[in-house]
Amino acid sequence: MRRLLATLTVLAACLFGLPATATAAPAPLGGGSILFSIGGTARCTAAFAATGGSTGYLVTGPGCSGGMPTQLYSGNNVLVGPVVSASASGVTLVKVTNTAAWTLVAWIPVGSGRLVVAGSAETPVGGSVCLIDRVLGFQCGTVTAKNQTVSFPGGVVSGLTRTTICMSAGSAVAFVSGNQAQGVPIGGSGSCPTGGVSYFLPINPLLSGYGLMLLTG
Repeated sequence: MRRLLATLTVLAACLFGLPATATAAPAPLGGGSILFSIGGTARCTAAFAATGGSTGYLVTGPGCSGGMPTQLYSGNNVLVGPVVSASASGVTLVKVTNTAAWTLVAWIPVGSGRLVVAGSAETPVGGSVCLIDRVLGFQCGTVTAKNQTVSFPGGVVSGLTRTTICMSAGSAVAFVSGNQAQGVPIGGSGSCPTGGVSYFLPINPLLSGYGLMLLTG
């Protein structure tokens, strides 16, 4: 009898346009996701997803570090969660509390495809590195120095890695080497996309400092 009633309910919904009772599956959330505050004071891009126990987090580039606990949203004004930590570099850690709407993923969109992050083995000086850019796609170059201290308009940042890649304002996502996460874009200069200088904050010390593990696939 219960099965018959359920079947009749579904048929009625189809025939008469009654509201559907099924809930949508959680949407993917990870590197490349744009985060913002409803008031418009914060806007940044997630570089990588991470976990701490059963809790999910996003490590983001500069733009969302002003004031805690700022609640950040993504997509069509859907809550993600609060900023729980912010560094002098502008990098923020966002706790994903709205797990009904979002599911963390280990991949980053690149053009019509995606890069699945498999680990975070660090590239040495002289090694190849690429910047994932939402507009330009993969921009690749070389690591030229590590542990750099650089003065930016927002302040002095230490512990940076320097590359030969030009970084476009507002569209940089993450630095990778193959399928290995390298770091969070901080800033740079040059003539994009032909070349320049850019800096990133290495992901391994960031995750270690937060006590987190990189989400990999």
